[in-house]
Amino acid sequence: MKSKFYESLEYGISQSRLSTYKQDGYGELDILTDYVLNAKISQNFYFLLQNLEVTLRNAIYSSYKKHYSNQDFFYLNETNSFNRYKSKKEIHSRECWKMLCGVKYKLRHLAHISDGKIIAELNFGFWTELLTSTDPKYINMWRTIFSDVFPNYQIQSSIDHDKNLIGTKIDDIRSFRNRIFHYEPIYHQNNLQDKHTEIFDILGWLNNDMKVLNELFDEFKHIEKDRQNIVDTLERL
Repeated sequence: MKSKFYESLEYGISQSRLSTYKQDGYGELDILTDYVLNAKISQNFYFLLQNLEVTLRNAIYSSYKKHYSNQDFFYLNETNSFNRYKSKKEIHSRECWKMLCGVKYKLRHLAHISDGKIIAELNFGFWTELLTSTDPKYINMWRTIFSDVFPNYQIQSSIDHDKNLIGTKIDDIRSFRNRIFHYEPIYHQNNLQDKHTEIFDILGWLNNDMKVLNELFDEFKHIEKDRQNIVDTLERL
């Protein structure tokens, strides 16, 4: 029989969500322990992922403006946001242009749309697509800006090859991020340490000081200790 405490939590959280933490032989304490542990792990990754996304998008945009100071990255003067091509000289792939148009449409109520407002609205998928896209439009752009976006990265093969390699890593991290942001369980994944290491590697390639900041407040190494603390706390109820 369920305890009143567990029934109350099940009502607040929902039976279906808590059921995703149930395993064979699990009791209420085990389910709640994994639920709380998942939240704490996600909380730790949230800070890392937020800083990775912000650092990446700012690095790409700043590097582009440095090398292409006279070119408009977002086509702010394009009045028809559904027009995918601007005199057939647009710099973006079809997929990125669709995402950009969606943001410009969302911001259509503003009297003035700045680059900053668009950057704030574009999701992680846009910046990941810039890295993973095979559209020829991005080849020369990345050959020009790669070293500025990833100043601490040592080329292993070529810019084209390594850009794709990094893009694949970041796209995988993006999928992981989406699971966390949608409150899905990630605590049981056996590659959490690898994900953690990859995020720090990429942060270091982008901005070593940002990596240092995240290292100062990272608590991933305390996960197992957190599990026992959660069990001890719940057992006292």
